[in-house]
Amino acid sequence: MVEVLGILGFLGWLFLVFCEWLSHLPVFAALVVGAIAAPILAVADFRKNLRKLQLPGLYANREPIPPERFSWLLRRGWLHRSIGWSFVMAVGGWYNAATLPASLSFDAESVVGWINAIVGIAGSARFFSTSVLFLHAAQWFDSMSPSLIGFLRLLMYRLSDNYEYLGHRKTDPEREKVY
Repeated sequence: MVEVLGILGFLGWLFLVFCEWLSHLPVFAALVVGAIAAPILAVADFRKNLRKLQLPGLYANREPIPPERFSWLLRRGWLHRSIGWSFVMAVGGWYNAATLPASLSFDAESVVGWINAIVGIAGSARFFSTSVLFLHAAQWFDSMSPSLIGFLRLLMYRLSDNYEYLGHRKTDPEREKVY
């Protein structure tokens, strides 16, 4: 127990040192705004994309029906492209916001830095929302996808011999009798 407290104390100290180092950077104000605004924008974007993908059964706790399966095959590529472009936009925006500091002053460099920070915040929010939506929807259709999660599930199955790691749901015997 003492070791756990020591490790948590050390990690807390590292976090405080990191936050103190960040507070001395001129881009710190933009980082704080991004830490507050990005999750809020990500939740709103997640809900908008969920409606756009037309997957109402994702949160209805039921198996996907054929129209949802067909639309997923068509929309999966759009999500991949959206994840890629938003990642590039987030990295570029935050890199430019760091090189042209988005400080609290009102000069030309700071205004350009704040514009880049806004681009970084929007890109980060879009990246997180589309990534979570892709992972959630891919797991809904096939528990072994994406391939990294499938590999980890297979590895856990091999290590433990517990079939539940494979993510197969038990079939309903009443439903199977009909077919």
